[in-house]
Amino acid sequence: MRYCLGAAAMAVLAVARSAAGAPSLSAPNLTVGRNLQTYGTIRLAEAAPQAGMRVVLTSEDPKRLLLSDSLDKAGSASVTLTVKPRALATPEFCVQGLADHGTVTYTATAAGIGTVTGTVTLAPSAIVIFGPFKAPSFPTTPRSDPSKITIVAVALDPEMKILEEQQIAGGSPLEVSISNSASQAGTVDASKLTLAGGTTSAGTYFKPAAVGTATLTPHPPPGFSTPAELATVTAVVQQPGLAVADDFILGRDLQMPGVLCLGEAPGPGGLRVTITSSDGSKLLLSTRGDQLGSASITLDIEAGGHTAQYFMQSLSDTGTVTYTATAPGYRSRTGRVELSRSGVIVAYSRYGPPDEAAVLQGMGASEDRRFYTSLVDAKEHPVYVVVWSVYLHPANGLAADMTVQELRPGTSATVDLKSSHPAVGTVESPVTIQPGTNHVASRFTSVSLGETVISVSTPPGFATPKNATKVPAVVMD
Repeated sequence: MRYCLGAAAMAVLAVARSAAGAPSLSAPNLTVGRNLQTYGTIRLAEAAPQAGMRVVLTSEDPKRLLLSDSLDKAGSASVTLTVKPRALATPEFCVQGLADHGTVTYTATAAGIGTVTGTVTLAPSAIVIFGPFKAPSFPTTPRSDPSKITIVAVALDPEMKILEEQQIAGGSPLEVSISNSASQAGTVDASKLTLAGGTTSAGTYFKPAAVGTATLTPHPPPGFSTPAELATVTAVVQQPGLAVADDFILGRDLQMPGVLCLGEAPGPGGLRVTITSSDGSKLLLSTRGDQLGSASITLDIEAGGHTAQYFMQSLSDTGTVTYTATAPGYRSRTGRVELSRSGVIVAYSRYGPPDEAAVLQGMGASEDRRFYTSLVDAKEHPVYVVVWSVYLHPANGLAADMTVQELRPGTSATVDLKSSHPAVGTVESPVTIQPGTNHVASRFTSVSLGETVISVSTPPGFATPKNATKVPAVVMD
């Protein structure tokens, strides 16, 4: 987890040259925050000798910059790094900032090679804080699981924005207290966190308790600045929500299932949710698909549960109706239902209803979905066409697989089928789609070679779709 903005956080190399002019040592120019540390290496132009070598690093101003040969070790004015045989770089070293402005140089010296100087830019530092997904605020609910809260040490740019994440200086553990503006809304597991030297972050958890807004603020010791971003994190504890099926189309005398979802599982005793139609003369609600509904129903959800099923049943083919779910301690939720005409379509059983593209692209009316059957095979393998109950799309009167819906309780649809050439093939008729179902099969019987068209009539109370009301059948050898 590193914050890095632009070239300011990149190391620039300063180079020491031998008498012949060839580069021998190179030292990085670094940026470090106050009370923090960052690291670098001294690079060699040629491999170290077989016996290895030593490179001595020295701060030109130990009151503002210290050096360390270990991430968790307190710094000093000078350190010695041992280069392994044939290596091209020293082990990593740390520069530790003791001030928040200006620059300090340091030198790297190797016997027989020379000295190179690097520059360290000193920057302000801060302890930033964030919640889940590194966001400055996050939503939660009173009974939700605790949310992770993280504090991070960072160096800042001149505008006090995050430059990059950096470690706490080795040997200098940092204690950070976290204040809470509204403990009644929730508490943190640990109100004091320790960032050990050589580490960048520490974490705790926010435990929500009641509806409210709690702002958490880190308070490091003196020497740290207030950042322009992520200086606080806000936990917004709100009532959990309810979710219902929303913004869909329902055909007259048809029904479709919906799922109620809870934003938070109920506690002991469970939860009773009431769902109410805004117009019981047009939209009914039911707890069962085989039972005619009413204008209002209740759903009981056990402790620890999250969902419950319900059914919506249309009594009209015009207008828009809403319905609303409410429960104690939860935010209400309203769903919108557009009512439409319903009808029946026919299709070869192996094809199924037309693809949704027929409706969405408005091309269903011209689609030829003929099927082919063998006069011989049909005797051993019965052929069927299927009649489907559908809603008609309000924009174009077309139907497809996406508009198939089952009949509501108390309604059935008896459909007459006709073959245009009974001498070629006949079709079983009439057939009835029963309540709670969305299709019925009709057997097609081949009689002789040729082509016939199977069509369906529109039952009383239904409308005629602009597509899929007939299907050509070709009988071959």
